[in-house]
Amino acid sequence: MVSTDSQKKVAIITGAAQGIGRAIALRLAQDGFDICIADLPSSQALLDKVAGEIKDIGVRALAVHVDVSAEKDVYGMVDKTVEILGRVDVMVANAGIAPVVPFLELKVETLDKVYAVNVRGVLLCYQAAAKQMIKQGEGGRLVGACSMSGLRTGPNMSAYCASKFAVRAINQGAALEFGKYNITANVYCPTVVETEMWEKIDSQMADMKGMVKGEYTEKRASLNPLGRNAKPEDIASMVSFLAGKDSSFVTGQAMQVTGGDWLS
Repeated sequence: MVSTDSQKKVAIITGAAQGIGRAIALRLAQDGFDICIADLPSSQALLDKVAGEIKDIGVRALAVHVDVSAEKDVYGMVDKTVEILGRVDVMVANAGIAPVVPFLELKVETLDKVYAVNVRGVLLCYQAAAKQMIKQGEGGRLVGACSMSGLRTGPNMSAYCASKFAVRAINQGAALEFGKYNITANVYCPTVVETEMWEKIDSQMADMKGMVKGEYTEKRASLNPLGRNAKPEDIASMVSFLAGKDSSFVTGQAMQVTGGDWLS
């Protein structure tokens, strides 16, 4: 997707202050995109650090605050990106939450919160970005965060898994409707990715299973055919492909990055 002319391509990444989002932002910066990184106001210090890393690569960086469940915030993020960086060519709807809750203890309020961030957030990011891409008339890439949990449901993660199944449906709808504008839509489906979010999941799972901290993570790695869990950079490599010119005929897909944890 990176242009050879004077108009640089621009990518937005939500949930970009750390973990997978940070890795994606840095990888797309290395690919030559100018980058808008977005996260909650509480992540300001981390956002500033990532923005500095992006600038060190040699491209422009814009850091904005966004609550992806808030329509006003999401459209404001896109508007600010266009105002400062000039356009939007790639939207990576990466922000998400993953509570660990046994089925019988899952509260409606928790389910609603998970859907607000993981599902509504992707929908709003796709809508806002697609409207700008259509206005530009040059196509674009929509990329969403799914999960291996969006392909099969695991215990104690029903709300999260259900939200990721919904993300796949939203992505397929976007792919079908936006193809005529040369806009593709795909989601990435990782296995365990060793990030700050996963550390919280590991801690909660360890408490529930009577394990010590880190033991659940090690067990998951031992069960993977490649003998390890994913790193954020593994996911960023997939997003680099989905954001680039070589994926121009790939749309509506759930791209697994699982090391063989799930086979299809």
